[in-house]
Amino acid sequence: MNEHWEEPREDEGLTLGPEETLQREIEKSKALKVERLHLRDQIDKLKAEKDDLEQKNCQLKKRITELGSAPAVPEEINIFSLKNLTIALILCFLTLLLIKIRI
Repeated sequence: MNEHWEEPREDEGLTLGPEETLQREIEKSKALKVERLHLRDQIDKLKAEKDDLEQKNCQLKKRITELGSAPAVPEEINIFSLKNLTIALILCFLTLLLIKIRI
């Protein structure tokens, strides 16, 4: 008396026949295949985008290292020119002081 339904039911509660069940399973299978193809395409696009981003990242890292090593020489030149300007300023001040004292 306590029977279990082994056949799938439609939304309205009617039991499907074997042809309808087979047709529904075929439609589900086709839909899953289409979805799988879409997902594969999306995965391929994301992999290509990832490769492009990795390449850009490497280029930017390379550029950063090039820019990081390039300013070392100009900074040294700036330090030397700053020292030279400081010494020149002190010498000018001392010269003006000597001229003021003699007058």
